[in-house]
Formats: sequence, C-alpha cells, structure tokens
Amino acid sequence: MVTYGELMCMAVAMIAFPVIMMAVAEDGSASGWMEVKGQRVALKYAFAAISEDVMEKGKEKIEVLLSDKPVPMDLRKSTDAWEFWASEQAQKGELHGIIVYLDSDTKVWSRGQRLSRNGMEFYSQSVSPPELNDLVFAPAPASSGEIAGKVSMKKAMRAVMESEGPWQVEADFRTPVVGRPTVTGSFTGAAARDSAPYKAVQANLLACQKKDLEAIRKTMNSNAQGMLAKFEAARGKKAVLDMCAEMAAETLKLKLTRVTVRGDTAEVLFSGSDKESSSEQVMHVVLENGVWKIGQ
Repeated sequence: MVTYGELMCMAVAMIAFPVIMMAVAEDGSASGWMEVKGQRVALKYAFAAISEDVMEKGKEKIEVLLSDKPVPMDLRKSTDAWEFWASEQAQKGELHGIIVYLDSDTKVWSRGQRLSRNGMEFYSQSVSPPELNDLVFAPAPASSGEIAGKVSMKKAMRAVMESEGPWQVEADFRTPVVGRPTVTGSFTGAAARDSAPYKAVQANLLACQKKDLEAIRKTMNSNAQGMLAKFEAARGKKAVLDMCAEMAAETLKLKLTRVTVRGDTAEVLFSGSDKESSSEQVMHVVLENGVWKIGQ
C-alpha cells in the first residue's frame, strides 16, 4: 500500500509520513556519530513518533530521528511537519542525521530515511533471518512512552548517489515517543462518500485529471504545496501535471473503502483487485484553517 504523498516524495527525493498525540514531545538525546564518505558528524538529539506502516497493512512503525540539531519545539508532535522541516534543513546542509524505522512489535530495524543534500534518501535491507541484517538495533530498558537503545551497522551502506556515500551510523539514544491520535470517526459506504475528507480527495483527483495546476495547488495544504513547487522547479510544469494525472488515474481505478478520521487528520483508503493481484492506495488529508486538504 503506497500513499499519494509517498509517490510524490519519491519523485522529489523527499519523504512524508503522519504520526501523533496532541501533546508535544519532550527532548530526546543521542550519543554517537554518522559518517558519510569519511566525514563524521556527532549525533546529539533524538525524536520519535509512531506512524502507520504503509508497507504492511494494519501495522505501525516507530520513526526515530537521530540528528545533530533538535527538532523545533512546535514541531514535536504527530504531524508531517517535522519531516518536511528535516528534509528542507538537510537540503540546505544545516541538518545531518538519519530516520530509523523500527517495527512497533519486533523492534527490528530494516529501513528508513537518510538526510542528504537531496532531502531524504530511502534505504532498506530486508534479509531472513533478521540476525543477518547489517542494520542492528539493540533495545535498552525504557519507561512507558519512551524508547531507548543503540543503532549500529555491520558495514557501510552505499548511497543512491555516489557523491552521498558510502555511509554508516552508530549511536545510543533515549527519547519519548509521540503516539498517533485516537480514531474519532470511521466511515464506509455512503457515509464515506459524503464525508468532507473524501470530497477533498475528489477535488484533488478531478484537478489532477484536468491537469489544472492552480486547482491542484488549492486542494493541497501548505506543506504539500511546497513539495509540489520543489518538484516543479526541478522537473518543470509538464512533469508535475503528467505525474499528478498518472497518480489520479491509478487511484480512480480503485473503489473507496473507508475514511478514517483522527482529529484533524484523516486517511481515505481505496482498494481494488483483479485475478492476479490486489492493490490499495491511501490518501492523507488534514484540516488547515478549517478546510480539509491533501497533506503529505
């Protein structure tokens, strides 16, 4: 299951993911380093939040940011804003570090995002049994609502861009974990089709079908608009419109399955199947100034 936001993020070498509890997370700390092409940076700060794991239906993952600069206080909550901030800071060369994805049940580390001059660079290593994985997370005792341990790598990993690697990390950390908000509404059938989050998605898909860039922008929140603008600057207007039209066409082949509301965020799930396979697409929407808009 892939999100609309992730498809766009992959196109611009950025990421996004939702997480939350309404409270702002306290400071977390780290002690270690990250090395890229022989240049080592000290990692001093940690921030963690729970998000939906779109790679495994129905599961959640813990995202841990280890960096040389703390997440601003107003961003330490479960919105995608902290990840956009991290991506932008990394592109400017003002933030260094890594996002570690931990399985919420097993605490296995097999993938994540590395901060780079391109914003975010996805990395992964999936082997069986997990003991053969070069990405190692050793949990440490932690109190309720907290995660602690050590991440290390058995050997350096190649980067997507040769100029950005090889890279390696080793750090101990301890930090509170920001949880996802509780479900405040769940709709199927006619109720889902009549919901405001779904209508926001409809407006976006229609604008994408028509290849109307200004209309597409109006359906997006400020963070998503910023991502779209960066893609347009890098690839041009035609590439933006072609990408949006293609994603809309794929989504419209599917059937609306459920709308799940979590306070001021919502997930609109589409699904479909044929004789050979089944597929799902989730679109995230957020309330911005009282209006539901496409987020991430």
